[in-house]
Parts: sequence; C-alpha cells; structure tokens
Amino acid sequence: MKKVLLIMAAALVMVSCGNKKVTPTKGEVEVNVPCKEFKTDKKTLRANGNAISPNMQNATDKAIAAARREMATSVEAVIKRVTETYASSYDLDDVADFRGKVQDMARIVTNQTLRGSVPVCDKVTKTENKEGVMYHAYVALELTSNEFLEALTQESNKRISNDEKLRTDFELEKFKKVFEEEMNNFAEGK
Repeated sequence: MKKVLLIMAAALVMVSCGNKKVTPTKGEVEVNVPCKEFKTDKKTLRANGNAISPNMQNATDKAIAAARREMATSVEAVIKRVTETYASSYDLDDVADFRGKVQDMARIVTNQTLRGSVPVCDKVTKTENKEGVMYHAYVALELTSNEFLEALTQESNKRISNDEKLRTDFELEKFKKVFEEEMNNFAEGK
C-alpha cells in the first residue's frame, strides 16, 4: 500500500511539474503529506517514513524504521556509485575485491550511523473509525555526510590496518572527494 501511495505521489509530482495544466479528475484531492519537505541535499542525507497503528508509539516506531530503511537504501546507492567511480578512476589491480571490501565497510558504518540519525520532523495524526482510533505517524530523519564520512574513516582505519592490499588501494582523501561529488549528484537527482 505504501509503495502504491509513493508511486501515486511521484506521478502526481511529475504531472504537476510539467508545462501542461492538468485538470484533476472529479473527486481527486491533493494530499499534503507531513515531513515530505525534508529532502537530501549536498551535505545531508534525509529520509521520510510513515506508518499507521492503533497504538501511537507503534506508529512512530514503524515510521522511524521505515525512514531508516529508506536512508539505508539511499546510503547504499551513494556508496555503490562512489566505489564504482573510485575504483574505475584509480587504476586498481582487483577492482571487484576492492569494491566488495569498501561496500562491506560501508554497510557496517551505515548500520552504526543510522542509529545516530536525527529526527527533523515528527508529526502524528489521529483518526477514528468503526474499528477505533488509528494513529498515523510521519517522520523525517537526517544524517550529515560528514558524520557518515567520519564513521567510515574510523572503520576504514580499523580494517585497513589489518589488510595490506586494501591499505595499498584505498586513499581516503580521494575517496572523500568522490563521495562528495556523488552526494552532489545524488541530491540533484543525477
């Protein structure tokens, strides 16, 4: 259901951003989703989540979990692009091995840093129907790219000291530069 709503919302945004004036279908009502204004930019990863439950805390917990899943997916996409670009830009002997090690490192860091993501929006609505009260929680979380890079630096220092080949192939400053470029591209939707 959530995916259907997201697809419908994305379609609505694409249609509304076009040059043609769209006439709404009879009975169609635009829905203003709380916390959706918080989007990823060049310096900050942001993710939104929402959930419904008869228990307000459960709704909030589920919304936070959904936002963290979305953020993890975004981080994974950025890191995949970064490792691809980094590995192809800097002549490495075993690109696949390097990619795998960096992506493993990024997964560990992602799991650690997502716990430190900060809510920037948290709203709850309440509706009543035949079944009783339902709470709908909306959440937006953020994590700065600097926090992520700092955690990645710490993890890479641990792993690199134990892996001579990785120590040879991995240049943190070049990796950071590629990461920042990919964050810019990601924020711009490229």
